[in-house]
Amino acid sequence: MNIIRKWLGKPGVVFSSTSITNKELRDLLHSRFPSAQVWLSDGDYRLCSGQDMDKILEADDTNKGVYKADTFDCDDFAYRLMGQLCIPEYSDLAFGIVWTDLHAMNVFVDNSRQVWFLEPQSDERKLALDTWQGSKVLLVVV
Repeated sequence: MNIIRKWLGKPGVVFSSTSITNKELRDLLHSRFPSAQVWLSDGDYRLCSGQDMDKILEADDTNKGVYKADTFDCDDFAYRLMGQLCIPEYSDLAFGIVWTDLHAMNVFVDNSRQVWFLEPQSDERKLALDTWQGSKVLLVVV
């Protein structure tokens, strides 16, 4: 069973949210990351609050994984966390993966249309990259 579905109790838990269209999300991500390629797979997305995302991160255990170079490294952590949200109740959240010039991590857009970086190895949410995470976003997949 998906850890988030298990922790939140029953399927179908819906957070208070607003929506954003593909075009609006694409424009927002391009304005934040002008030199990045942006790949969006759906027509419309939901935006949840930062507090709701914190609840999701608290429910998830991706950050408890053990880093192992080339086997379970940054991209694997990011894909695993994204996979936890790939269930019907949450798959339409504006949540995805970001690749920088040095690192892979997650990204989400909250209901105030603020773009956040999420470090899946620590569940840390922040607005800017740390130096060790890179200096330039190259790819965003939502």
